[in-house]
Amino acid sequence: MESERAVIVKVLFFAQSKELAGTREAIIQLPQRISYKELLNIITETYNLQSLKNNILLAKNEEVCEQSIDLEIKHEDIIAVIPPLSGG
Repeated sequence: MESERAVIVKVLFFAQSKELAGTREAIIQLPQRISYKELLNIITETYNLQSLKNNILLAKNEEVCEQSIDLEIKHEDIIAVIPPLSGG
């Protein structure tokens, strides 16, 4: 994604997503404006999370993202990958 409008963000992985991705965090380049679906596709394909794709939530700067909107991404934003929580 080589564009003058691209920004660098940190992606944090938790629980099962951390295990599947093989890392706790990563740095990626994204466009400044991206749909939730596009962001989800990039993250799940890049970090081997296809098995969780329909169940994970994405949060930007500690706020869960709405799946129906386009996201405005800024340099050094933090994207969290939140897998389904288990417990009882």
